[in-house]
Amino acid sequence: MAFLLTFQFPLTLFLSSCQQQRARDDQGRTSACWIYAMLECIEREAALRGDSVQLSRQWLMAKELQEQTQWMYFKGKENSISLRGVGPEAIRLIKHYGLIPYQNEKNEIVNSRVLERKLALLAEQTRDLESLQEQVKELLPRFTLSPHNAFYYLSMRYNPHQFAESIMYCQHWRFYASVPYHSYGNPFVLEVPDNYNRHEFINLPIDDLTAMVTASLKAGHAVYWETGNRTRDGLTTSNHAMAIVGMKDGKFVCKNSYGKEWGNNGYCLVSIDHFKNHTCNVGILEE
Repeated sequence: MAFLLTFQFPLTLFLSSCQQQRARDDQGRTSACWIYAMLECIEREAALRGDSVQLSRQWLMAKELQEQTQWMYFKGKENSISLRGVGPEAIRLIKHYGLIPYQNEKNEIVNSRVLERKLALLAEQTRDLESLQEQVKELLPRFTLSPHNAFYYLSMRYNPHQFAESIMYCQHWRFYASVPYHSYGNPFVLEVPDNYNRHEFINLPIDDLTAMVTASLKAGHAVYWETGNRTRDGLTTSNHAMAIVGMKDGKFVCKNSYGKEWGNNGYCLVSIDHFKNHTCNVGILEE
């Protein structure tokens, strides 16, 4: 017989209401920098077309955690649940689940690590999928949507997929890395733990990659940048993601996801040498 596992703790351990909501560009105690950086780039590109929009980071975070919890339910506890990821994963989530505006968030994740542990416990101990889905729904952020996932934006009625198609119109992102032990010019699966869905990146020499980033910025496009630690062999780790949004004094201007109290109102300057020595991968808009 199936049983329903009930947690005896308030949701405020994991979620905060809109009244207590932190700034939209502050990831807080979550590992979702890749979502924040990717959506920052997408928003800036939409703004170039005159479409000023604020997208919900929580929507993609909730879908990612929902997927991982169900995956652990089917595959067993040798799997783990984490909000870490890479830029192409954000694009995959958008294609699968769409997008919604930031204004449609009802609450948000406060501490993703605590929530990840509770979701893993649910996946281990719940006997049937329907019970799991209901309990996961109670723990994840909620949104002001109709029963059919519809909402209004600027007097137009959308569902998440329609909204994503509108925002992502003519936005085609391609992702690159620079690893000497793979052949240049070809796609490969980047060997970092956060790339658990085995997304492919096109391999380029670091100087060529830097030139592409610079050209894209000069054309007015933001660039997704995931930092890492490089060795003489070019081995990298995935540490943190930011959006590169411009250039100043020969350096890259980066928008971080730590809120306006960090750096210079949320921004920092990164030298070209630092970029070359600490790049794991980048996402560049195709023209």
